[in-house]
Amino acid sequence: MTVDQLLAAFRSDLHDEVTPYFWSDADLVRYLNSAVQEACERARLIEDRFTPAVCSIQLVPGQATYDLHASVLEVKRMTVLGQVIDETSVEDLDRESPGWESRTGKPRFFVFIPATGAKAPCMCVVPTPTVADTLSLIVYRGPLKQLSEDRQSDRPEIPARFHEDLRHWVYRCAYLKSDADSFDKVKALEYEALFISVFGERPDANVQRKRSDRAPPLVRSSW
Repeated sequence: MTVDQLLAAFRSDLHDEVTPYFWSDADLVRYLNSAVQEACERARLIEDRFTPAVCSIQLVPGQATYDLHASVLEVKRMTVLGQVIDETSVEDLDRESPGWESRTGKPRFFVFIPATGAKAPCMCVVPTPTVADTLSLIVYRGPLKQLSEDRQSDRPEIPARFHEDLRHWVYRCAYLKSDADSFDKVKALEYEALFISVFGERPDANVQRKRSDRAPPLVRSSW
């Protein structure tokens, strides 16, 4: 469905088809963008192995940590010259490979570090590379660009079969708008529950934070 089709459906369901609107197009598109991101984070709906800016990283000799594209939620698979690089954790490296921080050579493992606050996701490869090879990634990510009320022929990037289900989050946001004529916490919770029934619960923020806390030092020089 296109943005204009979704907006028409939203206004019909919300009984907001006569101007002046309770919710502007800008409001509804902002809620729609939030819905798309929430759906991606909960259900990993966009798998990408082809977008160069997202799925290809040039290794730099002596550099262990690399920023990932801001949209990346999870690295599903990583290879270098056809060889799989396995995901691991700092705890496993400390237990099974003491002194790993100082090792150099062809990367065999990586530690994924989720985005936190304004900081983009990144990763650390182990051992620290000595050759300028190229990493190939398969990732789960969010949308690459935001939808806009000015581009109403655009479509949400997630599979089309989920487009109508985005309305549950849009209505949840709409009824949480701080306005005497539209605020309805009960309805908002009802629509949030419907959204969860389709896309699942949101990843636990504490788990994400602890994973980030266990990340290796972000050193960009040779160990």
